Amino acid sequence: MHNEHKAAIPPAVVSEIEGFLQQILAKLEPYRTPLTTEERKEMAIIGDKTLAFLEKGKEFTDFYPDLVPAWSDKADFAVDFDDVRNITAVKNLADQVYEAICNIQYVAGNEAYHWALDFYHSAKQAAARDVPNAKIVAEELGKRFQSRGRKPAKPAE
Repeated sequence: MHNEHKAAIPPAVVSEIEGFLQQILAKLEPYRTPLTTEERKEMAIIGDKTLAFLEKGKEFTDFYPDLVPAWSDKADFAVDFDDVRNITAVKNLADQVYEAICNIQYVAGNEAYHWALDFYHSAKQAAARDVPNAKIVAEELGKRFQSRGRKPAKPAE
């Protein structure tokens, strides 16, 4: 089996990364707004085109303040605009960090899973030849796959 994940991440590095992420969460805490999945689905997606629209809108509110609706607070818009513009670069960087972490987990997890699966198959073969302790190992590891059997056919009505 080809092994791409060759270097173990030292526990001290993992701990340091966790600390950095906890610091980031603590810094963001005063500004966070909890949202449900449904609430997020109903909101505008802020991509490049939407950000450009917001920038033009901000520019025009400065040039044409008489067009700002009476029910709207230009100062609130400025706060929202500045935050979305400033946090976008941070989000893009965080997305890269998230992808890097996921890729490490996927590759290492996939390789570890296949290794353990090979070991399990080896234990099953050894158990079939009555190798000492092999049956215990095969049965214990086999618990992972117990619920994967075929479902019984439903009786005909």
